[in-house]
Amino acid sequence: MNRPFNSVCVFCGSRFGSKPAYRTAARALGSALAAAGLRLVYGAGDVGLMGEVANAAQDAGGDTFG
Repeated sequence: MNRPFNSVCVFCGSRFGSKPAYRTAARALGSALAAAGLRLVYGAGDVGLMGEVANAAQDAGGDTFG
């Protein structure tokens, strides 16, 4: 696939929020980015929703930069 970008920057909270769906969505996003072959660029947080996105991307074999 030829696309104009190879990375996606994500910025989200360092807490999980009040609804479990937020955490689920964060993990789904990280997994989807990895599956699409997109590098996650993030604020290097490893806690809360930001950590969930990054950990899910890494768990799925994705490239991250933060």
